[in-house]
Amino acid sequence: GTIVCKLDQDKKRKNRGYIAMLAVEKSHRKRGIGSKLVKLAVKVMIEEKADMVVLETEITNKGALSLYANLGFVRDKRLHK
Repeated sequence: GTIVCKLDQDKKRKNRGYIAMLAVEKSHRKRGIGSKLVKLAVKVMIEEKADMVVLETEITNKGALSLYANLGFVRDKRLHK
């Protein structure tokens, strides 16, 4: 699996963690790999003083929505194209 994330400051000078991408090969899904990667990334961001961790996913990506909900993320808003 692969996770791409960063920690930076937002306009209000808050430390914001951002998960840009999470990918697990189809043949390796449902083994907890994605969960472990997200938990590790969040742990490191918290250790580095992140005030929040945010991410975006497609509304049609039911697997990702379920994964993030199970990890405690909450849906804040929906962006429309």
